[in-house]
Amino acid sequence: AFGLGHTEFVTSIATARFAPDNAVTGAGDGTVRLWELSSGRLLQTVDLKDVLAKYYADGRAKCGVNSFEDHNAAEQRYGVLRVRAVEEPRMFVVAVERIPAVVVVEFGDGPALVNVRAVDIARPPTDVAVLGSRVIAAYAPAAGEADAGSSDALAVALAPKAGELAVDEPLTAALNAVPTQLAESVPPVPSIYIWGNKMSVDRPRDDE
Repeated sequence: AFGLGHTEFVTSIATARFAPDNAVTGAGDGTVRLWELSSGRLLQTVDLKDVLAKYYADGRAKCGVNSFEDHNAAEQRYGVLRVRAVEEPRMFVVAVERIPAVVVVEFGDGPALVNVRAVDIARPPTDVAVLGSRVIAAYAPAAGEADAGSSDALAVALAPKAGELAVDEPLTAALNAVPTQLAESVPPVPSIYIWGNKMSVDRPRDDE
């Protein structure tokens, strides 16, 4: 029954060494869910709607409806793009399309997902990766915004600091100093509701 608690397609699955019998999934239903691998039992559901509401209130959300219920509003909705595990500190980070933030979900005793919050970044992420304890969010300029005079960064690195994720300025500068070639145009990034079902499995590897 693993994964069947979601009401939309699953887009990402993450496991971690600190939680060998658990997995965390993200999906198009706007939730992150904690599972027991040995039984497939759903242990907890975290609805991202509340933590992301502020991005609608201040106009930073790149879609117009804070809802997962209207199946006809593909252009208005958002979904989870990626879930990644950060081994130290014990947490999962979540990239959500059309929202300029990285969602942090700590892993607590129980097991349980606790202290869910959003960390602001400059643009909605296209993906998120983990390098040691650092989190790297990649993003692209919106269609029509990339031009020869643009100084828009393409990535931001975040590192743990006093219990929170803060911008790692040296690593961010290094990432954005990598030579890139200017494209004539930047195509719009389609919603996960448009390009259909896609699942990414993120799990620890012995060679890491």
